[in-house]
Parts: sequence; structure tokens; C-alpha cells
Amino acid sequence: LTARSLPSIQSDERLQPLLNHLSHSYIGPDYSVQKNTGKISLEQIDTLSVKSFPLCMRQLHKALRDNHHLRHGGRMQYGLFLKGIGLTLEQALEFWKKEFIRGKVDADKFDKGYAYSIRHSYGKEGKRTDYTPYSCMKIIMSNPPSQGDYHGCPFRHSDPELLKQKLQSYKIPPSGVTQILELVKGMHYQLACQKYFELTHDVDDIGFSLNHPNQYFTESQRVLTGGRELKKELSNSGNSQQKSNGQESMNSNSTPTSSNTTADAELEGLEAYFTED
Repeated sequence: LTARSLPSIQSDERLQPLLNHLSHSYIGPDYSVQKNTGKISLEQIDTLSVKSFPLCMRQLHKALRDNHHLRHGGRMQYGLFLKGIGLTLEQALEFWKKEFIRGKVDADKFDKGYAYSIRHSYGKEGKRTDYTPYSCMKIIMSNPPSQGDYHGCPFRHSDPELLKQKLQSYKIPPSGVTQILELVKGMHYQLACQKYFELTHDVDDIGFSLNHPNQYFTESQRVLTGGRELKKELSNSGNSQQKSNGQESMNSNSTPTSSNTTADAELEGLEAYFTED
């Protein structure tokens, strides 16, 4: 199935029990082990957040820079994402510490109250589990943000008017904003994120089903570094190259992982270490 087929499929009541089960499952790369570990520098993060982060992570990064703090839900969602794109434990500790001490957390409080949880998420404390970044469905379906939180899926959890203003501030054209809001209205949140990818990367069709924030980052880097043709170049070469590249990206993300039941249980254990605001 392709993501673009889901709207019609979801209207079939006979498939609702199956879809409800699938909505809580994620089968795909877990992004816990990255070949590019350590290749992302701290100085790159601000630029990458604008160019290659999905909207959920871009929102978290901006909130962290603005407020010099994230509550535990945001720290978990964003921290594991950064781990997945290649940030080492040492870089993560430096990144969070520098930002937090710019706010109301001094160095000693950070070392006592926050550093352990970061080491834990990298498998260096507790059960030494290699925790995996959150998939789109986990972000959409669990732990909705409350007042003062910035985690979650902006397409699922934001007020439509606030989402519209945010998209406009990111220079999304009016027609694109309308398309995204229509998908949101139909509760097709991942399709809305795919449309956001297309509009911010100037491609006609991303050629894959988006189901993970770290997949978004990987595919964005593929586009920006020339791994996939941009729309302007496709106008000269036709659609055959686009289809070929789309199939290539599908294949590159086809390695399945085991059930998330154990991983979800382990994440619940990790959450216990992130409860301090």
C-alpha cells in the first residue's frame, strides 16, 4: 500500500479493525544504530533544523532555543531523534547542558538531574537498552502535549489556525498551506507531513511513504546532497528518473525490525528518568 491510497482505504469499515491495530505498530528501520554516528557537529544543528528536520522536530528545536528548556516529553522525542541522526552521547550531553544553563538550570543541577537520563537513553545506564527514536505513529498516537509542551505531531496536535500561521511563517505558499490543512482536516497527518516535505524540498512527489521523523531527515539529506533529482531538474529529464529514485528510496528503507512491544515497554522505563521538568 502507498500512503496516498490510505484515504479511500480508511473509509472501508471492514478494514477498520486491521487499521486500528496497524496504527499502533511500526515496522521499519529503528534508527538506533547509525553509520553516520559522530558525523553531525553541534554547529550544524541550527541549519539542519531548518533544512532537514520534520516539522515536529523543527518545532522542538526552536522551542529549546527560545526557552532554553524542554519538558520531559519534548526531551525524549527530540533527544532520541538527535541520537538517530548521528549525535554521539558526548555531543548530546554538551548540547543539552549548554542550552539548559542558558536558562534557569545551573551546571550542577544539570549534572545531577538531567545527565543521567541522557546517558540512559544511549544505553549507558540502567538496563543499558539502546533506545530507538520515535516513529510517526508513536508520536501521533501517544502522550499528547499539554500546556507548556512542544512535543507531539504539529499536524495532529496543533490548533489549525496556529498551524496555518506557522506554515506561513516558514514561507509555505498559500496553495500548499491549503493542501496541508485539507489533509489535516481529513486526519491524514502523515500525508500532511509528506506534502510539507514536497513543498520545502521543491519535489513533485517524495516517492516513499513517510512513517518516521528520522526517515524524513535521511530523505531530506538525500535530496539536498543530490541523491534525488529536484523538481526543477526533473522538468528537463522527465518522470522516469523520479520513479526510479522513488523506488530506490523505498528499497533503502525496506529492512524490517521486530515487533515494538518490547521497545514500548522499555521506553516506559526510560520515561521514568525524564519526569523532572
